[in-house]
Amino acid sequence: MRIALTTLVLALAVTACASAFPDPGAGKPAAWEPPAPAPAPAPAPKAKVLWRDSVSVGTPSAGRLVRGVKFPAEGEEFFTWDPLLHRVPNRASRRWGSDRLVRFVLRVIAEYAAAHPDAPRVGVGDLSKRRGGQFGPVHATHQNGRDADIYYPRKDRVERPPLSVSQIDRRLAQDLVDRFVAAGATLVYVGPNTGFTGPRGVVEVLWNHDNHLHVRIGGRT
Repeated sequence: MRIALTTLVLALAVTACASAFPDPGAGKPAAWEPPAPAPAPAPAPKAKVLWRDSVSVGTPSAGRLVRGVKFPAEGEEFFTWDPLLHRVPNRASRRWGSDRLVRFVLRVIAEYAAAHPDAPRVGVGDLSKRRGGQFGPVHATHQNGRDADIYYPRKDRVERPPLSVSQIDRRLAQDLVDRFVAAGATLVYVGPNTGFTGPRGVVEVLWNHDNHLHVRIGGRT
């Protein structure tokens, strides 16, 4: 009886050992494969604009906007930023301009993006309210659809306004200033600590513009 029990125990032990080591002829383990890369982020939607002829009434500091055009929330070459809520996109109520202003800004941004394909998207801030008028509390102008705020591009490519002039990509930002001037802007405000330059009487220094330029065009009244 004892001999039979011992034989049974030995048989079970041999079976367990055999199962612990797979048969070399049972097949080779699959070759290691790197994990699949994360899917690329979806491209920004194509900007859609409902165009109509606009009229800028009065002046940028005392005016209104008739038949304004809403600037798109974002596009392949730009994003919009809400300076009060500190978020993307800017609220629709703050993105209205004359048709000439909207076309002007989109055209300059497109030309800039074509010249700098590796640059981050351009940040666009406030334009005007839908019917113009007082914009407060951060704007004394922007009242008749002829003004737009454009944020300087950042060195780190983050799609946010720069927090200090040290974060500004100066080469790209100066190029933006130059392109708005060349396209026919009547006024471009830049910050006192930026050092950006341009034709006297068009490029002017104004406090509170160290993170964005302010562009203005002429318009029908």
